[in-house]
Amino acid sequence: MLSKKALKAIVPGVLCAMGLAFTAPAAEAWTDQTHMAIAKAAGMKSYHNACVPDVAKTLSFVGRLGKNDGQAHFFDAAKTPTMDDLEAQIEMIGYQRDDAPDGYIMGAIVNSVRKAKSWTEMGKYDDYNYAIVAHYCGDLSMPLHMSVYDDFNRSHHLNIDQTLNHSEVKYDVQGADLIAKDIVVDKNLKITNEDELKAEILKVAQESFELAQTIRKENREITKEEALQRCGRSASLFRAILIYCGKTPVDM
Repeated sequence: MLSKKALKAIVPGVLCAMGLAFTAPAAEAWTDQTHMAIAKAAGMKSYHNACVPDVAKTLSFVGRLGKNDGQAHFFDAAKTPTMDDLEAQIEMIGYQRDDAPDGYIMGAIVNSVRKAKSWTEMGKYDDYNYAIVAHYCGDLSMPLHMSVYDDFNRSHHLNIDQTLNHSEVKYDVQGADLIAKDIVVDKNLKITNEDELKAEILKVAQESFELAQTIRKENREITKEEALQRCGRSASLFRAILIYCGKTPVDM
């Protein structure tokens, strides 16, 4: 039997290992406040569900389920994204890191819109489908989600995620309300078919990529104004998608 002295030496290491094994890695994306704000600004009634995909990733990690949608949240673009990239990503849906290390967010949005639209047309309960669409649309506007995951990305990602966050509020939904008030949505944006959907997704992706290159070149993080502009692009895209799928955005 081990002595008390030996146990005291071993236990801290064991506890540390357990912590590493069971603690999910920190999420790298817009914060929950920002994701909810984008969905609210777009007119999604159940906007608080917009952060659910990140909860699902954590559940998969904690439950050791093996698979999650992690690769659907980003695209490590080394050059300006193209329509060929988007089309290729649609074929990657469900792939994990080994098969799709650079991610496939553009294809994931197309796929999730297809599924959400079909559920709506069949009269099924579709709130969670749109929570997924809202989340992916939100990630699309985050510049470092459309850029290679290099040293610059790693060192600035978390701060950029939190650009719009309100740390002074008690609940994240309160912060989401404050952010949503400052997001400008283009209600004139219309999507009437899948080709237009793909074109608009690509446009937002290219804008995010270009901003990522700008801040990398200038060695800085994004400003609050830039973050709000990007969130406005996500909210505008998502609102147009809601209408395209047969949903009616709610003015909140």
